[in-house]
Amino acid sequence: MSASSIGRVRALHPATIATLLCGVALSWLLFSILQASEHARNDFDVDRRVQARVAAVARSFDDAAEAMRAINLLLGSTAQVGDEQFARFAAPLAGAHPYIQALAVYRFVGADERAAYEAARRAHWPDFQIRQRRGAGFEPAAARPLYLPLDKIIPEPVEHVAHGYDIWAFGPHRALVDRTLARKAWTASGVVPLIEPRGGHGIVIAMPLAGDARNGGAGPGGAAGITEVVIDVASLIEQKLLSANLLRHRGVEVVLAGQVDGESTMLEVARYGNAEPDEPAWWGKLLGAHLVERSERFDVYGQGWELRARARETAAVHLGSSVLLVLSLVCTLAVTAYVHASVTRRRRVERLVELGTADLRRTSETMRLYFRAIDASANGVILADATKPGYPIEYVNPAFMRMRGYGKDELTGLPLDELIAGLPEQAAVHELHNTMREEREGHALLRLRRKDGSELYAEVYVAPVHGADGRTEHFVITEYDVTTAKRYEAELEHRARYDTLTGLPNRALLGDRIERAVVFAGQHGRQGWVVALDLDHFKYVNDSLGHPVGDRVLQQAAQRIAAAVRPDDTVARTGGDEFVLMLIERSGEDQLMATVDAVLRAVGQPFEDEGRRFHLSCSAGIAAFPADGRDAETLVKHAEIAMYRAKEAGRDTARFYLPGMNERVGERLALADAMRVALAGNQFELHYQPQILLATGRVIGMEALIRWRHPELGMMRPDRFIALAEDTGLIVPIGAWALRSACLQAAAWQRAGYGPLRVAVNLSSRQFREAGLAGLIAATLRESGLDAASLELELTESLVMDEVELAIATMQEIKAMGVQLAIDDFGTGYSSLAYLKRFPVDVLKIDQSFVRDIETDAGSAAMVGAIISLAHDLGMRVIAEGVETAPQRDFLHARRCDEVQGYLFSRSLPVAEFERMLERAQAGAVPGQEG
Repeated sequence: MSASSIGRVRALHPATIATLLCGVALSWLLFSILQASEHARNDFDVDRRVQARVAAVARSFDDAAEAMRAINLLLGSTAQVGDEQFARFAAPLAGAHPYIQALAVYRFVGADERAAYEAARRAHWPDFQIRQRRGAGFEPAAARPLYLPLDKIIPEPVEHVAHGYDIWAFGPHRALVDRTLARKAWTASGVVPLIEPRGGHGIVIAMPLAGDARNGGAGPGGAAGITEVVIDVASLIEQKLLSANLLRHRGVEVVLAGQVDGESTMLEVARYGNAEPDEPAWWGKLLGAHLVERSERFDVYGQGWELRARARETAAVHLGSSVLLVLSLVCTLAVTAYVHASVTRRRRVERLVELGTADLRRTSETMRLYFRAIDASANGVILADATKPGYPIEYVNPAFMRMRGYGKDELTGLPLDELIAGLPEQAAVHELHNTMREEREGHALLRLRRKDGSELYAEVYVAPVHGADGRTEHFVITEYDVTTAKRYEAELEHRARYDTLTGLPNRALLGDRIERAVVFAGQHGRQGWVVALDLDHFKYVNDSLGHPVGDRVLQQAAQRIAAAVRPDDTVARTGGDEFVLMLIERSGEDQLMATVDAVLRAVGQPFEDEGRRFHLSCSAGIAAFPADGRDAETLVKHAEIAMYRAKEAGRDTARFYLPGMNERVGERLALADAMRVALAGNQFELHYQPQILLATGRVIGMEALIRWRHPELGMMRPDRFIALAEDTGLIVPIGAWALRSACLQAAAWQRAGYGPLRVAVNLSSRQFREAGLAGLIAATLRESGLDAASLELELTESLVMDEVELAIATMQEIKAMGVQLAIDDFGTGYSSLAYLKRFPVDVLKIDQSFVRDIETDAGSAAMVGAIISLAHDLGMRVIAEGVETAPQRDFLHARRCDEVQGYLFSRSLPVAEFERMLERAQAGAVPGQEG
C-alpha cells in the first residue's frame, strides 16, 4: 500500500465510518429477519402439502368402501340375489374402480344347512364344496357348528376350487371377521400381500351383512354374513393423488406406510415423487436451504397408517433474502461513498454558491413560467415558509382554493398545520409532521375537511425547497383529490364482504371469521359453534306474496336474529333464506342452546307487512369446532346437514351434527336422483282403494294412492319417499303425473261402463301453493275428458289452516270449475270452526285413528258422531277411513255416515285387480258384506 493510500484511509471522516458500520449491521439484520420468514413460509407450505395428501388418502379409502356399501345395500334390501344379478350389479362397480381387486360376499352357514347350501350352489359352480385351507391348497371343510364360505365374488377366480373357501376356519381372516362383527361397521385389515399377477400390497375392508327374514342370520349377533372389498393400495392412492394433482410437485417425496395385523411396525406400501430430495449443495446451505421432513398418522377403519414426506428447501426459497443482502450492502457502499463525497465537496460547493446565484438570476424568467404553469394546474399546490413556526402559507394556486373552498386572503399566512390536520386519529398526519420536521420528502393519504365541513380524501405530497446555503426554506405541498375513487373503492369492498339486502356479512366474510375463530380456538383450547338457519316454507311467501314482500321479511328476520345473539357473535346471510351464525365465548352447550332457542323464538314471532300478518319458523343445525371440522367450508356443510335433519324432525327445532348424518344425506341424495329417473322411466304407478256408499254397499268412487316400483328395492309405499319429494320440490311434477294418470283412468272406467265413478286425488301443500294449480287441473280435465264433478281433491287440515285467506281464494278458484273438495284426516290437526264454515268444502274424511277405537273408546265414538253431525249440518258428505271390522261399519251406518273405505272392503289395488273387483260388483257382489 502506498503512502498516499494510507493518507486517504487516515483521512476518512468519522461520519463515513459510522455510515458504513450502521449500513452493514442493518443489512445483516434485514437479511436474518427475511430469511427466518422464508423458512417459516416454506415449512408451512410443506405442512399444507402433507395435510392435503393425508386428506386425499383418507378420502380414497372411503371412496373404495362405497362400492362394498352398495353391495351390502343390495343384499340387505332384496330377498334373493342370484349370481347373475350380483355380477350385473358388482361388475360395473369393480370396472369403475381399477384399484379394486375383488368384491366378495361370505354367508354364514350352520352345520344343519351345509348339505342344502352346497347342493344349491352347485347349480352355478358344479364342483362347489365348503373347503378349508390346507397348506397352499384347499380340502373339504371339517365338521363344525358354523361355516363362513365364499358365496359370491367379482371377478371370479380362475381356480374355481376357491369357491366355498371357509374363512371362519382361517385364523388371520377370522380375526378380521370378529373385529367387523364386534364393531358392526366398516373394518380394515392390516397391510396384506396381493395375489399375482398384480402383486404389491393392499388391504381388505369388511362390513357385516345384517340378517333378517329375507337373507337369514345364522352368524353371531344375527349377522347374515360379511361383504369384503380387496384394494390395491398403491394403485388406489396413485390414482387419487394424480386426479387431485398432488403428485406433480418436484423435489417432494411421499411415502405411505400401513400397519400389519398384530404388529406395531409400519410397512412401506408406496413411494411417490418426481425426484428423491437430497441434501442441498454447499452454496444452498450457505443461503439457508435444508431438508424438511414431516410425517402424519391417520386411521383407516381401525388400522393405523402413516404418510411421510421429504422436501428439499432450495436456495431459490431464499432468493429474496439473498438479493436483499446484496442490495443492502451495495446501497450501504453507495451511501458511504456519498457521505464521504459530501464531506470532501462541501468547501467546493461553498465556492460555487456565487456561480449558482448567477444561475438563479438567469433562470428567474424560467421560474415565472413555472409559477404560471402551477396556477394552471388542476391539482392543488401550496408553498409554505419552512423557517417560521407553524409553516405559514405564502402561496396557493386556484385549484387548491376550488378544492378546499377557501379564498386566497383566508389562506395567506394561515399555519400549514391547521390546513393539513385532517382528522386527529389519522396516523398519516403524524407522518407528514415528521416529514417536515426532518425536512425530507413525504407522502400520505389523508381524510380532510373543506371549509363547509364536508369531507374529502386527498393524496398529499410534501417536498422541501432548499436555499442557496442548503437549508430548507420552503415546503411545496401538492394535493390530489381522490374522494370519488376512495368512495368507489369502499363501496366495492363493502359489497364484496356484506350482503346488499340485509347488510349482514356474506359467505366470504363469514369464512374469514370462522377461519380466524378456529385458529384461535385451537391455540387456546376453546370451543365455538357454527349454526345454519333456514326459514321454513319461505318459498311460499315469495310465491304467494311476491319477492318484494319476501325481501322485506328477510330484512326483518335478519334484524331479529342479530338482536338475539351477542355483539361479538357473527350473523351472516349466505343466500336466499339461509343464515349462518358463528357463536363464541359460551361456557357450554346449555348457553349455546339458550342462544339458539332465543333465535328460534325471535323468528317465530308474527311478521307484518302492509297490513298482512303471518308466521314463519326456522330450523337450525349446529356444528362445533374444532370437533366437527377445522375449516369454514366443512363446518358450514356439517351445520347445514344437521339443519336438514332438523327439518325432517318437524321443523322449528335444532339438531347437532353427528358423523352418521353424512351417510343419511348421501342416501337422501341418491333417493332424490332415483326419483328423477323414476319419473322419466315410468316407475310410478297408482293403486286404487274403493269408496263404498254405506246405504247401498255400492262402489261409487276410489282414492288414488301412489306407489313406486323401484327396480332394486321393489314396491315402495309413499311414506318412504313423499316427504323427500316435498323437500326437493319433486312433489310438483310427481303430483301432476298422479293427477293426470288418475283422471285418465277414471274416464276410461266410466267409458267402459262401470258407472259414474268419482276419483279422489291427494294434493300436497307444495302443489296447493303453486301459482298455476288451477290451470293444471283445468288442462288435465280437458285432456282426460273426465267431468269435473267426478274429480275430488283431498287437502290436509293443516294445509288449509296455513295462510287461510290465500287457501280460501285458491279453493274457490278450484271449486268454480265444479271439482269436489275434501278435508283429509279431519280431527288430527287444528281447525277453526269459524274458518271451516267459510271453506268451500264438499267432504270431511274422518281419520282412521278415530275409527280404529270406536268399539273400545267412548271418546273416539263420541268424536266420530260429532264430526258426522257437524259435517251434515254444514251440508257436507262424510267419509270414514280405515274401516276394518263389521262392528265399525255398523256403528258408522247407525250414525248416518255417508261413505266408508278400508280393509274390510278392500285394500288398495293395482288397475287390473281393481277392474276385476268392479266386474264382481256389477255382477251383484257387495264388498265387505261377507263379514
